[in-house]
Amino acid sequence: MNKKQEANAFVKECITTALLQMMENAPFNEIAITDLVKKAGVGRVSFYRNFESKKDVLEKHLILLIKEWGENFEALSDPTAFSDSLLRHYYKYKDFYLLLYKQGLSDMIYETLRYACKLGEATSNLERYGKSMFAGLLFGWLDEWMRQGMPESPDEIALLSAQMNK
Repeated sequence: MNKKQEANAFVKECITTALLQMMENAPFNEIAITDLVKKAGVGRVSFYRNFESKKDVLEKHLILLIKEWGENFEALSDPTAFSDSLLRHYYKYKDFYLLLYKQGLSDMIYETLRYACKLGEATSNLERYGKSMFAGLLFGWLDEWMRQGMPESPDEIALLSAQMNK
């Protein structure tokens, strides 16, 4: 990464961090871009150079996180670790995901799961509907966990899932 790319990555990080901090105390829809860039310590031009909207900030952060999970999962080279690795990912970033849920933005989590299931790469209706069904199943599972405030650890959720399969 060259210095310009590093500076740009820093700006994105500052904006994302500022937005998440502001969401702790204010409804997402009431956060103004002017207040956000002020808190982030960047100019308005820097915001619009990197993002189209506040929602875009969150979408890009979600994609970054799900790509991180994907890389970690692939590195395991164990397809049976899928559920466990996904649960651990969501638990690792529990505060972020619960913040989205609290703000009424859980649909963004669902859309990220659709992205992770590579729905856009489906080449047939059968594949598209299958991937969509799988994304919906994953979201239903995570959604209920988030509704409860994610009190169980990933290991406890795995035990509950195993009991359902009996």
